[in-house]
Amino acid sequence: MRFSAEQLRQGRARAWARLQPALARTPALAAYHGRPLAEYPSTDPGTVRSDYGAWNSLDMTDDALRTLGDAAENGTARGDLSAGWSTGSSGAARGLFVANERERADYIGQSLARLLPARALLERQRLALHLRASNALYSDVKTGRFTFAHFPLERSAQETVDALSQFDPTILIAPPHRLIAFAKAGLRLPSLRHLFCGSEPIGPAESKFVADAFSLRPRAIFQATEGFLGAECEHGQLHLNEHSIEFELEPVPGTDGFRLIVTDLRRVSQPIVRLRGDDYIEINQRRCPCGYAGRVIHPPQGRVSDIWRFTDRIITPVQVVECVEAHLVAPSHWQAIASPVSVQMRTGPEVLQAHAKRAANALGELTGQQVNLEKDLSPWSQPKRRRVVWAG
Repeated sequence: MRFSAEQLRQGRARAWARLQPALARTPALAAYHGRPLAEYPSTDPGTVRSDYGAWNSLDMTDDALRTLGDAAENGTARGDLSAGWSTGSSGAARGLFVANERERADYIGQSLARLLPARALLERQRLALHLRASNALYSDVKTGRFTFAHFPLERSAQETVDALSQFDPTILIAPPHRLIAFAKAGLRLPSLRHLFCGSEPIGPAESKFVADAFSLRPRAIFQATEGFLGAECEHGQLHLNEHSIEFELEPVPGTDGFRLIVTDLRRVSQPIVRLRGDDYIEINQRRCPCGYAGRVIHPPQGRVSDIWRFTDRIITPVQVVECVEAHLVAPSHWQAIASPVSVQMRTGPEVLQAHAKRAANALGELTGQQVNLEKDLSPWSQPKRRRVVWAG
């Protein structure tokens, strides 16, 4: 964690050299084996998801890997190799994560080392993972001090509150919308010492609401099928994980932001090389006092594909979130959907009409469009909430 940016770069260069044998065994990448990273083509996730057989070094077919992923979903997977489906915003968008036992232990190890202070790694911990589905990536990693428990998102919030109360975790990882539901339900976790949120954006007002409820500020984890992309340090800054991932920044036209092109230098079973992400990223130029040299980004608030592109202006998800939440009382249930010719703002019935109108008026000023306000937003049914949507 005290490496300089140059030391991190040198470490990544050594890891790239070690990765070459696995790339030679991966059908989609074998032709580029031995070349510099810049000579590999960038790839969209849809290409990988269309044929997982071409994107693994294990000589496994697409059908075999999908079967393995489904087995992990229903708890019937066996053996050293495991696979799991990502949370995704819908079933069609999910990605497959493949790892062997060594990779799983490595993934857990580097994640915990980034998230927890050194003293916490030496203490007994009960880690509650509130995720869409369990798989061996977490559950069968054996450690002397850590007990892992999975709490599926398919359960209702109240069922999960009851189960978490019994488990009494020292560490909790959950999506922001569920942390908000737990706070509203009055969940008390006396042993909780470390609180993390992931899988979807969390706004500043929501973060404060959760922090007030649990007396702990939730720290963001930036994670995707591509790997463990980043984590928030104790000073509240979200650092990219430049220990083990090579990040390229691809400018997003018409904005100050980027999309990430990701190369995971530790993934061997399923190499991830120059994979283009869809999260809209803005660099935070502030110097962080924590000492880690990994670049700092502002917490992502939406996708590149959900940037609003009107004839006369471009609006990023960050701008939409800031605009709406400035006029609502946190936490508020809302979604904003735009197309080239319309903007719709939907809120839950608990949002006061006066607040919703102010937010809609502000959104109209930001976009230059008439905003249609509806109070018909039902509770989130997908594992991930999606508050800013471009339907162009």
